[in-house]
Amino acid sequence: MKMRMHPFYLLLAVASTALAKTATQTSCIVGCKCREDTRTGIVRIHDCDSPLVLTPEALADVSKKTTTLSFKNVEITHIEGDAFKGFEDLEKVIVEDSTIGSIDSSAFDSGLPELGTINFSKVTFAEVPSLASQYLEELIFNDCQLSKVPNLEQLPALDFLNLANNLIKEIDESTFVHVTGLEEVNLSNNSITKLPPYLFAKNEDFNTLNLDDNPLETFVLENCSALELLSLRNCKLTTFDSGATKNLKSLTSLDLSGNQISVLPIDVFEPIPDLNFLNLSNNKLVELDDDIFAENVNLDRIVLDNNPLDHLPKFQANGELFKTYTFSCKNCGLKSIDVFENMRDLITLDLSNNQIQDIDGIFTKMQALKELSLSNNQIRTVGVNSFAANSSLKTLDLSGNPLLPLDPVVFATISYLKKLNISNSNLEQLWTNHNANLPSLEELYAKDNKLTVVTVDDVSVIPKLKLIDLENNPLACTESVDDLIYYLVSKSIYPKDAGESIIKTHEELRSDGDVTYNPTRAWEKLFPAECIIDSLEDPDAYNDLDSTSYEMEYNMDDKTDVDVQESVLDTSGFNLAKASYILSITSVFILTALLVLFVAVVITLLILKRNKSFNMHNGNLPRLKIPLWHTTPGQKKHSGSVYKPLSEELSGPRTPIINRYEFKQTPQVHNSIP
Repeated sequence: MKMRMHPFYLLLAVASTALAKTATQTSCIVGCKCREDTRTGIVRIHDCDSPLVLTPEALADVSKKTTTLSFKNVEITHIEGDAFKGFEDLEKVIVEDSTIGSIDSSAFDSGLPELGTINFSKVTFAEVPSLASQYLEELIFNDCQLSKVPNLEQLPALDFLNLANNLIKEIDESTFVHVTGLEEVNLSNNSITKLPPYLFAKNEDFNTLNLDDNPLETFVLENCSALELLSLRNCKLTTFDSGATKNLKSLTSLDLSGNQISVLPIDVFEPIPDLNFLNLSNNKLVELDDDIFAENVNLDRIVLDNNPLDHLPKFQANGELFKTYTFSCKNCGLKSIDVFENMRDLITLDLSNNQIQDIDGIFTKMQALKELSLSNNQIRTVGVNSFAANSSLKTLDLSGNPLLPLDPVVFATISYLKKLNISNSNLEQLWTNHNANLPSLEELYAKDNKLTVVTVDDVSVIPKLKLIDLENNPLACTESVDDLIYYLVSKSIYPKDAGESIIKTHEELRSDGDVTYNPTRAWEKLFPAECIIDSLEDPDAYNDLDSTSYEMEYNMDDKTDVDVQESVLDTSGFNLAKASYILSITSVFILTALLVLFVAVVITLLILKRNKSFNMHNGNLPRLKIPLWHTTPGQKKHSGSVYKPLSEELSGPRTPIINRYEFKQTPQVHNSIP
């Protein structure tokens, strides 16, 4: 008898087999390790025992349906012109961490209509290759120790070329003449000192050039009207003027960071009115003219970090306001700022690590501002109207300033403020009063201050607080410590180290693998050991806290400390975390037991059927006799499912009655499955 497999198990078996076959070890080349992923069409050949000569015979056992052929840690002495014959679906060839002796120029040009990418990474060539391909679009020679650009004349479809991290010093002016469709070139981290001005004159679609980390002395390109992205980071440039930008009318992104530019002419950016991103960080700029960006009102992001500017210009715009949304001038030596009158759309402003003292009235025009960093300045006082107009502000960083105690009224008008950082600010108390709430604040960072006391009132002015960082403060052991801890726990407020990993509620938090989160552990390191009373050591006391009941019972004006403790500890003994845990464990145990029982019964029945030792008819099972239709008076008749003799049958001889439960032999059972 054949058994029928349940559809679920059949599907599971098929899926497992399919997954097992998607990535299998094969021996496609003798002496090499091969791995084929049939799902993606990727074949990886690596760690060969001996040098390879790639020929059709050497690759005979490699699937011709391969889409990506990858070689790693191999030594290839030669690649023949017809090595990849038959690989009509091949889209990409990758060679990395290997050596190559020579390549026939036609190796990638015969019968490979889908081949779009060739990637050589950390490959040492015995000779600079000259490749030919009608369809190749992307060619990468990354970190290949090339001293010159390979011949590209026979690559008419090429649009992307990566020659980063090589040893190229000079480039001939005719290098890219034949690849007229070229769009992007990466020449970063080479030894190029000068580019021919007409290098890309024939490339009408050329739009991206990366020359980072080259010792360029000057930069000038002619006939590059389509260039949009230009990166000249860490190139040792000392000058950059309109001669460099006059032919870059379509430029939208310019990175000049990490150079030695000390002066920028007033008209340097005038030829590129569509400029969106400008990075001038880490230069030697001491001054910028007020009209330096007069024609660049579309500037989205401006970065001026680490320039000794002392002050910022007023940034005048011709006829309209700037559309700038990100401005950064970190570590610029700024002593004062009053320059953002024409940048009212700013969303992110970073002025950290400067010498700014006064901020009143500076941000009144920036109603869209969401992130503001003023950390590590010389700000002592924050006026009530400092951020009155910044209702959209979400993150405010005032850390590292010699702040005096703050008035919560300063932040009360910031409707969306979520995060406030006042760490390392020499504070001896958080607030001067408790006359206003911070309605939306969720995270307060106040570490590395001189706080000796933090009271419940200090925290209760922040009704939505979820995380507070009080580390490295000399908090004293006072009578209010236990009240504070009770309040923090009842409100599900966590310290920074625990709060960063919490899910949402303290019942779900796990600490050191414990099943139940003990809030004492999260807070005890902030206070002296003698501050943590014995009752606080019981984690159940915390888990049983109910924030609603705490709010109803807790009143600092008319309750003593003992009353506060009793009102909290007299809450219901029901522990939701424990109950949930016990219920989940019990449910898993019951379901597992039922599953095991079910499997055991099924297996037993299958074994009995297979051995023909189970007979439901000869077994000692209870039998129910169904009465015939013509039973004696007084007996109940059957429901009708039993055959009733017809009138014409009653006139003939009576059919003999056979006991349907008494079989001489086991009846044959027919299985529908052959």
